[in-house]
Order: sequence, then structure tokens, then C-alpha cells
Amino acid sequence: MKKTFTLLLIFISIFSSCTEISEPQMHPTDWLISESSESHMAKIAESGIESCQSCHGEPVLNDFYGGSSGVSCYECHDGGPSGHPAWSDWMQPISDNFHGGALNDRGALDCGSCHGSDLTGKIATGCNICHTTDELSTWLP
Repeated sequence: MKKTFTLLLIFISIFSSCTEISEPQMHPTDWLISESSESHMAKIAESGIESCQSCHGEPVLNDFYGGSSGVSCYECHDGGPSGHPAWSDWMQPISDNFHGGALNDRGALDCGSCHGSDLTGKIATGCNICHTTDELSTWLP
């Protein structure tokens, strides 16, 4: 009787517990709230976008297509992790979404929050990858 009762308790405890394997919660609950100090943008500003690549992409330029997590930045951001418009629009001078127009409209200080106060890089790649230092200096306040 005692043996049967023990087996019954084991059986009940095994089958009454959660049988579904869930994914671990990797991010804070405020992860998608842009105003939060716990948002993904706050994390990127603090430690750079490279920390996202281990789960969301491969450590190569502009690869945030989901990686091992299967969650791509492009699901919410047309331009990927930068939040800019799609790359084809962002880099085309004839596009309404051309990055040069954004620079003229918002100023270098706005770009500098990610691209560095001197536009040579911070969280994001520096503008000096494509533009000369002389060009950069003319855009800075």
C-alpha cells in the first residue's frame, strides 16, 4: 500500500507539473517601450548593436535577419536594426528617404547620437566609411 501511494504521488507530481517547454525570457518586459530605460534602444545606446547579433544575426555587416532566435530586426524596422528606411531608399539620392535629406532636415547632432558627435562612429558605423573627413567637418555645427 505504501509503495502504491508513493508511486501514485510521483505519477501525480510528474503529470501535474508544466509539460510544455517554454522559451526563456531574454529581455525585460519594457523592451519594446521606446521611452523606457529598459528598452532595446537604451540597451543598444549603452552597449552597442553587436550584442544583438549573438541571437538576432551573424557578426557581419547588416546581418540581423533572425539568427538563432529567429526574430529579425526587419520584422519591425523596414531598414533593419538602424530603424532607417529600407537600405535601397536610404542610399538613393533620388529617394524621398535619402539619408542626405535627413541630415539636412534634422542636422548632424541628430545623426551623431548613433554615428558619433564627429560622425566617425559610435553605436553605428561612421559616415567616414563613405565620406571624407573634409565632408564630415562641413556638416558639423
